[in-house]
Amino acid sequence: MTDDLSALGLTPAEQAAYRDLIAHEPVPDGDALAALVEKGLATLVDGVYTAVAPDIALEVLLLDRERKLREAREHIAALKVAYRKHVTSPTPTLVEYVSGAEAVGQRLVQVQQAARSELRRLVRAPQAPVDVQAECRTIYEAAALPGNPAGEVRVVPVLPMEIYFVDDRLALIVLGEDSAAILQPCGLFDAYVELFERLWECSLPAAADDQAEAHLLTSLLLSGLTDHAIARQLGVSPRTTQRKLAALMHELGARTRFQAGAQAALRDL
Repeated sequence: MTDDLSALGLTPAEQAAYRDLIAHEPVPDGDALAALVEKGLATLVDGVYTAVAPDIALEVLLLDRERKLREAREHIAALKVAYRKHVTSPTPTLVEYVSGAEAVGQRLVQVQQAARSELRRLVRAPQAPVDVQAECRTIYEAAALPGNPAGEVRVVPVLPMEIYFVDDRLALIVLGEDSAAILQPCGLFDAYVELFERLWECSLPAAADDQAEAHLLTSLLLSGLTDHAIARQLGVSPRTTQRKLAALMHELGARTRFQAGAQAALRDL
C-alpha cells in the first residue's frame, strides 16, 4: 500500500502541505497552500489555512479523476474504431500485423499489462517477467519454464504456437522474433481460446516437488522425443536426463518406453 496521492493530481509539495495542515503543523510553502485552496483541499479564513476533511475533499478529486478516465476510455473506443477503419482500405480487418523485433517486444509487454480480468498465455520461449495486474494462467513449453513463474502455471513438452489472450478482447499471436499478429474476437479467436482450454486440461501442473517432475518426465518420455531432445526440453545434460529416465523406468518397473507408458497410465501419471 502507498500513501502517494499523485494519482489524484497532487504534487509532492502539495501532498506534504496537506499532511502538515491535517497535523496542524506550519506550512512554509505558499504556492502549495494556494494550490490546495484551488483544488478544494484547504480553506483560507482570516489569513489562516485550514485543511478540508479528506473524506470530502479527496473523494471529490477521486470522482473527478474517475469521470475523466471514463471520458478517456470513451475516446479510446472512438479512436479504436477510427484506427481499424483506416488501418486497411477500404474495409477494416480483424487482424493487425506487427513487424520488427522491437515493435513485437513492445506489443508483448503492452497487451499483457492491458489485461483487466484474465490473461491466458501459451509461452514457447523464455521471456522477461512482465508486471500483470489481472489473474494469469500460463502454459509453458518445458524449455521455457522460468525458475519462479507467476500465476497459475502448467507445462507441456511442446507447444504448437505462442499466443497471449487479453480477457476476451484480443489475442497476440507471436509468428516469429520479428513478427506478430493481433487478432480481434471472431471465429478464429474462439478456436484459439478452445485450443488453450484443451491444452490446459491435459497439461501438467508446474511444481517443484518430485511428483511434478515425474509427471513432466513421463509426459516427455511418452511424447516420442529422444533422450537428447528431452535433455534440451529440461535444460539439463543428456547424462542427467538418462539418469532421471532410468530412475523413472525403474520406479515404474518398466524395461521399455511402451511398458513405461502402460505403467504410467495405470498409476495416473
